[in-house]
Amino acid sequence: HFASSIWMARQMIVHGKVKLNGQKHPFPSHTVKDGDIVTVDPEAVVTLRPSKESKELRFSALPFQQPWMFIPEYLEVNYNTCSTVFLREPVTRPNSTEVPSPYPPEFHSLAFEYYFRRGRTR
Repeated sequence: HFASSIWMARQMIVHGKVKLNGQKHPFPSHTVKDGDIVTVDPEAVVTLRPSKESKELRFSALPFQQPWMFIPEYLEVNYNTCSTVFLREPVTRPNSTEVPSPYPPEFHSLAFEYYFRRGRTR
């Protein structure tokens, strides 16, 4: 929700607008660990716009973001501080998944079963 696309998120990281545990990481490929805190500079967040009444930033989603506006259970997001805590790895099992997607879990289970039959689960 802090960037409108994966490319924009990558650019924010490279330009130093994103901090991991309070430190800048210029590498977008860095893998986060359980308990890591990711903080984004509020001025760089595209969905935060200044309100007309005050200098506070207000959240306003872009129209194409609506299907993706959900938070997975393995993230804890705080919009007041523009930060996210990575709680744990996402769970993927044959009948349940936490992969972020606007599609129902049945679609993911079909893909899991397809690749499982072919011997490519990982």
